[in-house]
Amino acid sequence: MDNLRCLLIFSVVFGHLLELFMGSQGLDRILYLTIYSFHMPLFAFVSGVFAKFDPGRIRGRMVYPYLIFQTLYIWYANAVLGRETDLQYTTPYWLLWYLFAMVAWNLALPLAGAKNGKTKAVMLLLAFAAAVMIGFDNRAGYYLSVSRIVEFFPFFLMGYYCKGMREDTKRLIGIVQSHRLKIFLAVFCTLFICLAVGVISSNEEDIRSVWLYGSSSYDNGDYGWKLRAVCMAVAASWLVFFLTVIPVRRIPLISAAGAHTMTVYLLHGFFTLIAILSAKPVQTLFSPFLSLEGGRNALGRLLSAGTGLRRRMGCAGRLRPRWNRRGRTG
Repeated sequence: MDNLRCLLIFSVVFGHLLELFMGSQGLDRILYLTIYSFHMPLFAFVSGVFAKFDPGRIRGRMVYPYLIFQTLYIWYANAVLGRETDLQYTTPYWLLWYLFAMVAWNLALPLAGAKNGKTKAVMLLLAFAAAVMIGFDNRAGYYLSVSRIVEFFPFFLMGYYCKGMREDTKRLIGIVQSHRLKIFLAVFCTLFICLAVGVISSNEEDIRSVWLYGSSSYDNGDYGWKLRAVCMAVAASWLVFFLTVIPVRRIPLISAAGAHTMTVYLLHGFFTLIAILSAKPVQTLFSPFLSLEGGRNALGRLLSAGTGLRRRMGCAGRLRPRWNRRGRTG
């Protein structure tokens, strides 16, 4: 799972950095929407794989870090970014919603315990139904991260049940990564994901980012339960795809980076916020290359410049000086 965690933390950081350049359309927005179609649900799944109900662990690794970093981020927003943000702990600051959700998910594990497959299937169905139904409640939003906690809980629960069936999971992954089935699943999921990316790229101006954040009700986000169900199905396809193609064996640098994702997650926000604050010069420099039309125009200018330079070089090659017998140019 460390290899998958490395990929996910890279997608998180890259997705946040894309906000430096992102407009209402273009390649940057397509990449952004594509990343957000999978990285939060898959992070919840991976967290579920490593989860266990341990009050001491929850306090030491989740509650205390949340309190500390909530204080630090709010101080940083006020002192460095010049924002006016009240110190409070009931609405997680930006990316800290995930740490807050981790506390809630781990505390809910005793209620989600199941000993047989049928009970686990029923619990997963109830979790997915709740994830869809929470969108009808306009009160569920950023406060206490209720909307995100409920919407992404099914993926966390899937990961937790996979951990409970460790031997079966290893055997299942072995079967999935067998030659024929691996090819079939990879092709099927690739086609499904390409379809989803195609829909994103052809409707980039109409798709609202909030639909993928899991933080807004249907009325506030101007979408419906069918779209949320489709988004969850796309995320599940991404999960199968990555489990199929990402190697299980340890890859030295990648696996080592994947083992420290929480540190990167908590700290990268400070640098991203200050970068977004001073993003105007960077955006002006790179935005022509990050929009589809601008990228084509910039590429055309580069090719034209290259053609002109090649012509001038050719002319220079044909105007070679002629030498007379005395060794001087004639």
